[in-house]
Amino acid sequence: MASDAPPLLILTGPTASGKSETGIALAERLGAEIISADSVQVYRHFNIGSAKPGAEHLKRVRHHLIDIREPEEKFNVADFQETAGAVARDLWERGKVPLMVGGSSLYIKGIVEGLNLAVNISGEAEVELNRLYEKEGQEGMYERMREVDPASAERVHKNDTYRTRRALGVYMTTGKTMRQIFAENPGRPQFDSLIVSLDMPREDLYRRIEERTVKMLASGWREEVIKLEKMGYNGEVKPMRSVGYRILYEELVGERDAESSFHAILKETKAFAKRQLTWLRNEPGVLFETIGPEDSAEKIADSILKHDEVIEFLRRRQIHY
Repeated sequence: MASDAPPLLILTGPTASGKSETGIALAERLGAEIISADSVQVYRHFNIGSAKPGAEHLKRVRHHLIDIREPEEKFNVADFQETAGAVARDLWERGKVPLMVGGSSLYIKGIVEGLNLAVNISGEAEVELNRLYEKEGQEGMYERMREVDPASAERVHKNDTYRTRRALGVYMTTGKTMRQIFAENPGRPQFDSLIVSLDMPREDLYRRIEERTVKMLASGWREEVIKLEKMGYNGEVKPMRSVGYRILYEELVGERDAESSFHAILKETKAFAKRQLTWLRNEPGVLFETIGPEDSAEKIADSILKHDEVIEFLRRRQIHY
C-alpha cells in the first residue's frame, strides 16, 4: 500500500452489537466523519428496521451515505465503492478522518480490497432469470444457485432475491462462480485501512437482538411497512427484501400473523449475525474488540484507541486525538 493512500478506519461487527453508538463516540474522539456501510440505510424511508441514525446522532457527528437513494433505485457494491471511496478521499483531503461504520461484509470487502466487480449481466441471462423466476419463484432460483455456485449459496439467505439473481446472472453470463470472479479480478486497494470489529459472547448478542427487535416493533416498525406499502413500495423493491422488512411485508399481505412474524424476524436476524461473524473471523487482519453487556459506547471507544494496532495506525497517519 502506497504511503500516500488515504487512511480508512472501519468499525464493524454483527447486527445489534452497538456499532452505531460506538462509531459516534469514536468519531467524536478522532474528529472524524462517518461513512455508513449499510445496504439498507442508503434508502430513504426505510428507517426503523435499518436502525438508521436519528436526528440526535446526526447532529453529533456528520454521516455520509444515509438516505441517498429512493427505494426503487439501484445501489450495489460497485456503486458503494465509487461513492464511499470518493467521500473518504474528500474527507482526508479536507483534514477529516474517514471512519466507516456498518455491517455489510461485501461493501467493506469491496472497499478494502478494491474488488473489481464490474460484470455486466448479459441480455440472454436476464431473459433466462426472468423466465426462471416466473416459473419457479425465488425458491427455484435459490436451488439453481446452490447447484452451480454452492459457495455463494452458503453466504446468501434463501430469500435474498437480489444476491441470488446476481450470482446466477454472473454464472449464466460468464460460466464462473462469484468466488472465481473475485479470484480473477483481485482489484487494487485504494486505502490504508484497518478493520475493528465489536465482539461479544453469542448469548449476549442474541439477547441484544431480541431486545432490539422488541424495541423496533414498539417504535412503529410494522406501521412503517404499512406506510411504505401505501407509498407504492411492495415486496419487489430491494430494501423491502432485507432482514425483517420482508417478513413484515408478508404479514401485511396476509401471509403470516404477528406472532409468527416476531419469531421469524428473530430467527432471520440471528442467522444474519451468524453469517457476519463467520465472515469476520475468516477475514485476515481484523482486530476484535471484546465488549461486555454493560459497556458504554464511550468505554468501548476508549478501549479501541488503546489497542497497539490502532495506536500504530493513527501514528503512521499522524492522526492526533
